[in-house]
Amino acid sequence: MVFSKRFLLSVVIMIFILSCIIIAAKNVYAINLKSFILKPVPIPKNNLQTKEKIKLGKMLFFDDRLSGDGSLSCASCHVPADGFTTPTRLSQSYPTTMHWRHTPSVIDSGYLKFLFWDGRATSLEQQALGPITTPFEMNKHIHYLTAELYEIPVYRKMFRQVFHANNIITPKMVAKALASFERTIVVTKTPFYSYIKGNKHAMSKKAIAGFKLFIGKASCIRCHYGPVFTDNKFHALGVPPLHLKGKKAKLVAVTRHYFTYSFAHLKNSNKVKRDMGRYLITHKKSDIYKFVTPSLIDIGEIGPYYMHNGSIKGLLNVVKFFNKGGGNIPNKSKLIKPLHLTLKQEYEIVAFLKALDGPKFNITAPKEPHFINKPKVVSTAMTTTNASTATASMAAGRQLFASDGCITCHTINGKGGSIGPDLSHIGSQRTIAWIKTQIVTPSAHFASGSTVTINGKSFMAIMPNHHGMPKSQLNAIAKYLSGLK
Repeated sequence: MVFSKRFLLSVVIMIFILSCIIIAAKNVYAINLKSFILKPVPIPKNNLQTKEKIKLGKMLFFDDRLSGDGSLSCASCHVPADGFTTPTRLSQSYPTTMHWRHTPSVIDSGYLKFLFWDGRATSLEQQALGPITTPFEMNKHIHYLTAELYEIPVYRKMFRQVFHANNIITPKMVAKALASFERTIVVTKTPFYSYIKGNKHAMSKKAIAGFKLFIGKASCIRCHYGPVFTDNKFHALGVPPLHLKGKKAKLVAVTRHYFTYSFAHLKNSNKVKRDMGRYLITHKKSDIYKFVTPSLIDIGEIGPYYMHNGSIKGLLNVVKFFNKGGGNIPNKSKLIKPLHLTLKQEYEIVAFLKALDGPKFNITAPKEPHFINKPKVVSTAMTTTNASTATASMAAGRQLFASDGCITCHTINGKGGSIGPDLSHIGSQRTIAWIKTQIVTPSAHFASGSTVTINGKSFMAIMPNHHGMPKSQLNAIAKYLSGLK
């Protein structure tokens, strides 16, 4: 009898403890769900948002004059329609150079504590000027840029209105304007956000199963948590190196040597064969091969290439990489271990990751303000009475082709650069409609970063888009090129 009472008491106590554990688990789950709810983007006190400042930042973001030769804008690498990144393994680069890292997305960057894969910037204001001045990115001297912007009447007026500064445009102002626009690039609607707010039909059953794996067996949540799914920390994963050949390998090596020497001051930088990540910034051996944890919002839209060097193609292969326990590297994070997921479970996690995608961004590039010294399209009224309209338009197109920097990459009748194909007879090979599309959106014809063979010669498709080019200039250049038979 005594035994029975003790037994019953033990059973009651066990049931009570289990009930507490279940209730606690449910509460933790509820807290975790609430922790994923997106809050307004933090705004620094020294750079408050205004409509005028955001508008100015957007104009700068799409202006290719922020690059040394006028061929690249911020939007050239952070393409809105591609999730504010580029669908290539490596980011676009300044002509005659190559980048060595994949383009990180601008989406939700206002929530991040570290910018760039190595975390060398801790605010959007600090990040904004980096690519502009870097030799293998936009390669523009910052003070030359501010002087150039000052000579553009529209910009001069806008900077004066936004920053209340007379007769001056500073690098700090440029950074603040760009940062203000970038803070507006936020994904607020995803199936997952709807799901955690109570719409249990917002995600598929497969995605829900993937979410349970994400926070459970796969333990992805140890590094990817919070509203934008990042711990804002650095980890060594053993990501496989990108294997390049020939000239591409040499150009990437040049960039790696330059960056390694400039930031880590390593005298033997030419012997470094792999991106050392965070170490190049902190100089701590424990940070070798570590890179920041990226946000997972819109992760499906920013593909198909992932990781700091774009070496893994497709979300399924990313999941498989983590499933096998990452790569082989000396100081690999202790969090990275084999997950023993089945193929079905891998697909379920991919389904959940795609539930973090929002609607495609549909941002129209603003009209590029005229540069005070920028040649205008010559009208028939500006020609002699005996000059034909066609001759005037051809002359205007030829002038713009040179002044806009097209001649830097393309040869016409033996004059110009050799980065791109010879255009001496383009008019007999392409229609004027094709030429216009190629100028505005070159990726419509050739995938950015791909190798294209034209007239027996191979070229890398690195031509930037010109969404902001005034229609009059586009028509003049296209007409000029179509006349080259």
